[in-house]
Amino acid sequence: MKGKSTYLTTGEIAKLFGLNKQTLFHYDDMGIFKPEILGDNGYRYYAYTQLETLAIILMLRELGVPIKKIKEQVEAHSPNLLIHLLETHSKAIKEKIARLNWSKTYIDKKIALTKEGISAPIGEISFQNMEDEYLITTDYLGKEALRDISVAIGDHFLRCQNLGLLSAYPDGAMIPVDSLTAQGYKYSKFYSTVKAEEIKNLDDKDVIHEVGGKFLIIYDDRGYDKVHENCMKLLDFAKKNNLKLGSCFYEDVLLDDLSTEGYNNYLIKLSIAVL
Repeated sequence: MKGKSTYLTTGEIAKLFGLNKQTLFHYDDMGIFKPEILGDNGYRYYAYTQLETLAIILMLRELGVPIKKIKEQVEAHSPNLLIHLLETHSKAIKEKIARLNWSKTYIDKKIALTKEGISAPIGEISFQNMEDEYLITTDYLGKEALRDISVAIGDHFLRCQNLGLLSAYPDGAMIPVDSLTAQGYKYSKFYSTVKAEEIKNLDDKDVIHEVGGKFLIIYDDRGYDKVHENCMKLLDFAKKNNLKLGSCFYEDVLLDDLSTEGYNNYLIKLSIAVL
């Protein structure tokens, strides 16, 4: 037998992997990771060749693989069973990464929108240069009742998920200029911004590529009550300054229930392209 100095003790293994020694004792009792040598004094000694085995066991446990399943692999000593086990969890990892990437994209966008909302000059008309964006859109032909609009937004969100657009983040709405009357306005589409690399396999009808450039904008912190009034303000400003505008307004919520006290205090940004 090689000298004990060529092996690692339970304490050394525990320190190396950031574990409690009790975890190693438990794995030994369960039969999934046993020491190569059990000394006369009852001490456990592990070979360096066992380090990768423990690393994989810990990885599988972190992924939620039951100890019973790991024990089946250890006892079977089957390469094919190992391949099946690892391939199954490789797929799970890939799906988890996709969800985390979506969360990261969503969080970063939410931070940017919230910062913009905090510093927004309420009620002031101004110009803003915007970068190119890809929008996934859903037509809306329903009534202007809140219930109908809410259902349609939910359907739009579900559509983005079904298309596998994991980067889709906060929804907005399009208001055609020609829908404005003295009494109100109508929505024509709901949209979400997506990454360019996600739209390669989509039909053209699924995506609108919005060319960036100069936009006329106004912010308001009184929910949707002033949307119609602010649309009219932008049109009036454009007329007085001989500006040619795009065909629709973009309505985006920057501050919602997460950062304001209720629906009537949402901070909304209205924008329209200056041609």
